[in-house]
Amino acid sequence: MIKTLDHLENGQTAVIHDIRGGQSVRRRLNHLGLHAQDRIQMLRNGYFGGPVLVKINGVEIGIGRGMAEKIEVEVAA
Repeated sequence: MIKTLDHLENGQTAVIHDIRGGQSVRRRLNHLGLHAQDRIQMLRNGYFGGPVLVKINGVEIGIGRGMAEKIEVEVAA
């Protein structure tokens, strides 16, 4: 099932399917180490706003909610 990163629950693991956004968004996420086909784990999703905290390749990264809405992920079974 494909959904955006900001809709993952805490502890859920997913694979990045696509990044919907312009060149600057893609470049920023690329510099943070987020690429298509990478496995990502949601550590903390503040449902009332604020950034989300994810773990990718052993590194914890905070991503703003606006950017998280542009990252499509496929939930791992």
